[in-house]
Amino acid sequence: MSIASPIPILHNSSGATLRREGDALMLRRPDQEIRIPLRAIGRVRAEGRTVAVELTAPAGTVATVHRMDDASEAAVALFAENVNEILPERDGAAEPADGASMVAIRALAESPDERRERTRKRRRKIGALSVGTVIIALAIALGICGQWSVALTTVLLGPLGPLGLHYGGTAAQSAYRTWYLPRDGIIVQARRVGSDTFLGGRFGTYAYIDRHGVARKAHKRSNDLTIMVAYHHDKPYVATVVDSRAALIGDIVFAAFALLFGLFVTGLVLAAAAYALLTGDAW
Repeated sequence: MSIASPIPILHNSSGATLRREGDALMLRRPDQEIRIPLRAIGRVRAEGRTVAVELTAPAGTVATVHRMDDASEAAVALFAENVNEILPERDGAAEPADGASMVAIRALAESPDERRERTRKRRRKIGALSVGTVIIALAIALGICGQWSVALTTVLLGPLGPLGLHYGGTAAQSAYRTWYLPRDGIIVQARRVGSDTFLGGRFGTYAYIDRHGVARKAHKRSNDLTIMVAYHHDKPYVATVVDSRAALIGDIVFAAFALLFGLFVTGLVLAAAAYALLTGDAW
């Protein structure tokens, strides 16, 4: 019966992972993969939240060091201790080999998650540009018709409607995920690796490994050391923090309010603009 390796898998908030794979360490970053054979390692140092893999080097030369920052301090200490224990024994009288020549570095193509995120950002930019163009064009048309007060109102209030619809739709999607993923998805434990500040609030950054061995992140307004994350079994990039029923109800209420607000403001602005263009008078 095989026993799982006691060597932990290190991961950080940047998406990097460091693990033992057979007779090598595998350091995987979003843009590259570095395979470091154990026989190429002189020692592994734990430096707080940073692990430093120092390679062997001939006398008189500077040893190459591969680092990974922002990992769990406890995990880094355990990782360094366990890896140093399994390093192959060397003949003290022999000249150390050049460990750097044994390391294989492979550039990684853009991942599916990165492509999806880039596509989402491009769509958001196109949507924002389209909405802005329509609002400016409508304001110009109103100005040409002499309805400067309505034009100013359109410029000031026009963006609020689409913003409400956007945030309402996002909140509704988030609420749906919070409802169905804990029931039909895979639940894992995520460990706190840092924090971020967003809109005046401080959110914890939590990292976890999905069933394919990919390091992922989740965010929650919490000081807990660990949280539970649920993700889709076929689409691991679709994930949510497992939260309370009260939080789910809060998301639903916010989504409904934002959507109704967006529809109301959008309808009001369009109705006022149409009335002014058709009648030549403001409401």
